[in-house]
Amino acid sequence: MIALNLVVFEDNYFSNFLPLTYSRPVFELRVGMLTLLDRLLRVLDFKSAFLITRSYLSKIESERREGFNVNSLDKLDDEVLIVNGRLIANENSKVFLEHLIRGKSRVALSGDGSSVVAAKLNRDEALEVLSDSSSRLISVDCFLKLKHRVEFDKASNVDMLCFPWDLLECNSTLMHLDFNLIVDAPGLRGYVDDSVVIYGSTNKIYIAENAEVEGHVIIDARGGPVFIGDEVKVQGPTRIEGPCYIGRKTRILSGARIRSGSSIGETCRVGGEVEESIFHGYVNMYHVGFIGHSYVGEWVNLGALTVNSDLKNTYGVVKVRIANKMYDTGKMKVGCFIADHVKTAIGCQIWTGKTIGFASHLYGVIFEDVPSFTIYAKSIGLGAVELYLDSALKTMFRVYSRRGKTPSEAEVELMKTIFKLTESERRAAGVVKGRLTIP
Repeated sequence: MIALNLVVFEDNYFSNFLPLTYSRPVFELRVGMLTLLDRLLRVLDFKSAFLITRSYLSKIESERREGFNVNSLDKLDDEVLIVNGRLIANENSKVFLEHLIRGKSRVALSGDGSSVVAAKLNRDEALEVLSDSSSRLISVDCFLKLKHRVEFDKASNVDMLCFPWDLLECNSTLMHLDFNLIVDAPGLRGYVDDSVVIYGSTNKIYIAENAEVEGHVIIDARGGPVFIGDEVKVQGPTRIEGPCYIGRKTRILSGARIRSGSSIGETCRVGGEVEESIFHGYVNMYHVGFIGHSYVGEWVNLGALTVNSDLKNTYGVVKVRIANKMYDTGKMKVGCFIADHVKTAIGCQIWTGKTIGFASHLYGVIFEDVPSFTIYAKSIGLGAVELYLDSALKTMFRVYSRRGKTPSEAEVELMKTIFKLTESERRAAGVVKGRLTIP
């Protein structure tokens, strides 16, 4: 029997998702109830994969994905399925990929020809293509050397992420798909107080065996499935609307409103209102506030009364800046995109469509994009000052200790690398060096 390996890669489009992708490959972004990679593995029934990502992410990705081959192709078998990490694994892409697997060597491009969606190649062809890029970013050009030996065509009826707001656009739809992927038998397996009110069918609700839902909680599954994972605790009174995902060890605190279309990763604390948003994991929103139509990375602390705008006063289309170019999202509702390790002070207000860089600290009103490692306090007259790397590292150790963890060597190295990578970003934005003193 011929063995088939799965290879998942990044291409240059990862940069459209910065700053979210400074600290992870694009295929590790969460959308729906799973990351892009986890959904692909489940849909195709693979237990592991070969992962191709930017070189500086090799160590941290190997730590996250123990047993996976990261940027190492020595163990490739006879035939190889190569898939773009931006592909959304759903029923349409499953049909497409299964058809690709059954055929001969072939490269499938996106409709505009700018990206490789997937390819089925033999081992030698795969090695020739995947070893061609020193940056580890796999482009169409890497495949062109096979042009006269392998069939090239266009992939049809498949979806790929191109911009960060695409994550929010397909989040709710994917939660419907993911519920069926990860739940064998719906039901209320954990502790559910007698006073809990359920709207809709319990066939659309999964409460893990060791989860707890206190009294006076409302779970509304009429709009979609509700998943409450292992060791989750939901305090009352709280309202949870489907489709919704609450990951393991997360705490939903009294008074929270988890509105439809919210995906909350593991070990979060949520006490405010969340709508149509993704919390990647380890997000602390302990107090009252509002996050809507937004993506929030890991280890983010949202201070009390932190809110974001997801709708312009004009009800017009929101524009988002990516790499110094403004893009029309085509959406009336787009909130903000917050990278890992961001901290917001009390009463922070983030304007519509803004991007907040890795490890930045926010004060007051945020009316423009914030570079990584920036203490941003312009609205209170204190300007924008570079956050010292040493300070960011010390904060990371303190924050991790509150969750019973210690940063690994790979995580420390990653933060140092991102600090260097983003230096030009701060200079271009006029961020100054020095110490910011808050009165």
